[in-house]
Amino acid sequence: MSIYATDTHALVFFANRNQRQLSRRAWEAFEQAENKQALILVPAPALWEVSILEQTGNIKLTSPYEAWARDLFSHPCFDCVPLDARIIAEARNCKVNHDIFDAAIVATARVKDIPLITRDNAITNSGLVEILW
Repeated sequence: MSIYATDTHALVFFANRNQRQLSRRAWEAFEQAENKQALILVPAPALWEVSILEQTGNIKLTSPYEAWARDLFSHPCFDCVPLDARIIAEARNCKVNHDIFDAAIVATARVKDIPLITRDNAITNSGLVEILW
């Protein structure tokens, strides 16, 4: 079974069924998870970022954040990775930009040694983690 971490934007695009915003490979990875053929690990900072973006009106989810998150994790092939001391320590070395969420998301993929679903150029260009896009 394939395992991936997801960046915030990729997760929101998929959850909102915005297939045009995802690459074919990214869309297929999320679909595989829905079909129980892959596991998508969601870094806790990505969830926090989704919550903030929804609360400030910068993104629209299909339902309020609490219900959206509950629905996401009702699927057995989506799992939240908590922000722990090991990920925080790794994030200190993952300065792809000045975004602490990005550093923690990249660190999660590095600690778990899995590809990250992202189209973020700064992350991609950093070479710190394998990218699926």
